[in-house]
Amino acid sequence: MPPWAGPEDQPASAALTGGRPRPPARPLDAFTMIDPTELRHRLWTEPPPPFYVPPTPERTAAFEALMRGLLAAPTPEPEALGELAWAAGYEVHAWYVSGQRLLAAVEPKTQQTGGGAYLVRVDDDGAADDERPVILQAPHAFHDLGTERIALALALRGDGWPRALFVNTVHRYLDTDGERRERDAAPADPCHNPEHLFSIATAAALDVMPRAEVVQIHGFSEDDDPLGPAAVVSAGDRVAATTRTREVAQRLRGALGIEVALFPDDRTRLGATSNAQGRLVRARGGAARFVHLELSHELRRRIQRDARALASLAEALRPDLRDPDEILGLVPPERPL
Repeated sequence: MPPWAGPEDQPASAALTGGRPRPPARPLDAFTMIDPTELRHRLWTEPPPPFYVPPTPERTAAFEALMRGLLAAPTPEPEALGELAWAAGYEVHAWYVSGQRLLAAVEPKTQQTGGGAYLVRVDDDGAADDERPVILQAPHAFHDLGTERIALALALRGDGWPRALFVNTVHRYLDTDGERRERDAAPADPCHNPEHLFSIATAAALDVMPRAEVVQIHGFSEDDDPLGPAAVVSAGDRVAATTRTREVAQRLRGALGIEVALFPDDRTRLGATSNAQGRLVRARGGAARFVHLELSHELRRRIQRDARALASLAEALRPDLRDPDEILGLVPPERPL
């Protein structure tokens, strides 16, 4: 299978017009139109990969270069990334989904290793450089049930946010021999294996977009804390919350009318202090930000069933360019959704 997989009914090169200047936006016929259900099937194949395969150093290097290319602004032509995709064990697809033009890096069905899947919103004019781009992540599909569907729904809302979506493609505890072993630093767990391609993709994103905000969506069971909050917001720092996580927690309380814990102010659990992507962000010591969001099972069900709740979550997570003090001084709406 070729590393560049474009539309079945027209070659990708049809978007080019000889020596004439390239148009400012790629025509829609350069993208294969699929619906959200088909997109889910492309990201999370059935059956899933039977075991996890750690990447070789050579594959890691090629994948890092591939992600840098995918996230460049303006977005490159997908066929230009073909050789890098092949070396990384990936295919690059151009899809048109729910009004969104997306490039996707996915593993071929016959060569899946559990390296994750990566969607990038097409940027033709480099506008992402002028704002705070968001990398939305759902790293625990198959375990934190529903988080991957919520993240995908957020990415397909059609309002220019987020810049990219990163998801895992095998259960976090799937081992290299095909067995599931619940343990710390499981090799297939993107959040606790810094050599996982998910972490490599995050580091590449921070290189290309130093002001990026990494937002992760996770889930927890009420069995662990039946009287606890519906959501926990953290920056992964055991010492203090950030202005950004305080803002997100306040927005969630007002928009959804739920109890929200702010780590570490309100609790000592579910703080993501060992999260590999959070550590990457903090190690940069710059303008990048990390927001780790834990959602209860009941809240996840509500967001999946109620479009208004999904919209409220999106607004709570959307970066605001106003002064943080002004944001935190806002009065919550009187009638939460």
